[in-house]
Amino acid sequence: MRSPRRASIERLLAELIETGVASAAVALVGNAEEVEGEWAAGWAREGVRAEPGSWFDFASLTKPFIASLALILDRDRSLALRLPIGEVFAGAHPRLAGRPLEDLLRHRSGLGSWTPLYDPAVGTRRGRPAAGQTLAGICELLLSGSLLGARPGTYSDLDYLLWGMAAERVLGRSLGELVAARVLAPLGLSALASPGDLPQVARSRMGTGREAERAAAQGLSVASLPPPPIGLPQDGNGRFLAGLAGGAGALFGFTGLFGPAHDLWRLGAEWLRPRRLLHRQAVAAALAGGSPFALGWWRRRCRGGGGPALSPRAFGHTGFAGGNLWIDPDRRRVFTLLAHRIDPASDLNRWRRRFHEAAVERLAAPQLSRAKEATR
Repeated sequence: MRSPRRASIERLLAELIETGVASAAVALVGNAEEVEGEWAAGWAREGVRAEPGSWFDFASLTKPFIASLALILDRDRSLALRLPIGEVFAGAHPRLAGRPLEDLLRHRSGLGSWTPLYDPAVGTRRGRPAAGQTLAGICELLLSGSLLGARPGTYSDLDYLLWGMAAERVLGRSLGELVAARVLAPLGLSALASPGDLPQVARSRMGTGREAERAAAQGLSVASLPPPPIGLPQDGNGRFLAGLAGGAGALFGFTGLFGPAHDLWRLGAEWLRPRRLLHRQAVAAALAGGSPFALGWWRRRCRGGGGPALSPRAFGHTGFAGGNLWIDPDRRRVFTLLAHRIDPASDLNRWRRRFHEAAVERLAAPQLSRAKEATR
């Protein structure tokens, strides 16, 4: 008996909106040379339909951009991946000081996954009363050792935050300036850090209720924040740090970038076929190893955001705000699904796997339509 045909990409996006999982979504499939198909659904703002060029909160999809910057800085010897953390920060805890910066980008430093840095009690409970009040105080908290204890291989926003602070200290420029000059401009990308209320930016409709739950699990009581102003990160720590840094243009290693699906495709295409920015040997080294994380990326898992439709060598990343970027070297394709989720409890990985199934099935058809398609 023939198996039923899977839902089309168009129908899948429509279901994302109809079921209240997301307010807006854009999907894109491309190879290393061109976009082969793109689709949009939902509403970017009240009365404004989402379209392929709508900008979304990349959230943790910022991390692959940071990893790309790290490869560039390592190659030109501005900031070596093997440089010990203690050589950048003299006061680093001994368990951090001897670790190379690369460990931060592979989630193996031992720092915890997350903590509400915007809660002053975070520092007080750990004997660092200044932490949470200034960027310097937060850096001190990260280096103090009080947030250590996670098993190496624990996915950590704090790892990327500390790497970003290291880059700023060594190079004397803000992380936003470094990413813009060394990654975004060479690839011709339009993405911006914390861009504010630009007309192309879709509105986020999700608050930080999930963060309040995570904080409670750490014995902390924080209020759930409402959805952010347009162009500021949904992430509570991202909003707080942006406020400390002055708002517009603020970028942190784990979040902060906003942009269209095309920008994610271009970054993915560069990792798929390094030409303009990266080098093949550096990409191969970044993707080497057998742990759950490559440098800057997740490896494919059947139950994760990648799913069994992608080849075992596929690698990618997701963002809690709703984004998804996966690169499949065997199929020579980049798959992007950007969304602004509404319900933080929804299982977005299920939808991501369904998108990959639909996209792979579409690739198996006689030809993938190159028309710029859009659905409601």
